[in-house]
Amino acid sequence: MRKITLLMLLSILLAGCHKSIEDKAAEEAREYTRKYCPTPVVNNTRTDSMTFDRATRTLLYHCSFCGPYDDAALIATNRASLSQSIIKQIRENEGLRKLKKEGFSFKYIVHSDSHPQQIIYTQLVTPKDYK
Repeated sequence: MRKITLLMLLSILLAGCHKSIEDKAAEEAREYTRKYCPTPVVNNTRTDSMTFDRATRTLLYHCSFCGPYDDAALIATNRASLSQSIIKQIRENEGLRKLKKEGFSFKYIVHSDSHPQQIIYTQLVTPKDYK
């Protein structure tokens, strides 16, 4: 009888320990930032950090453009192709599958590397964009 009671208590405790998908997303964003950010510059782009906004269920990528991409006029001229490239990247990213299935959004906030306070590009990608 004690074993049954212990097993029931253990199962209740374990069931109460499950994290919501929002909790997991926030934790993974913090952990990614802690372990990998800022990332090395690849294709003139660096990921500075990742955060998660619970209110909007949005994973935010805080990035910087470096070198020749660190040009607001160039980014404005190529906005449409950059937007399509980001949407394609999200569609094809298997690591985001659970978040996409749950209808999360993704936002890119890109700063100038030479003027870190200047935002030179932002894009919000919602489920209607990547489905």
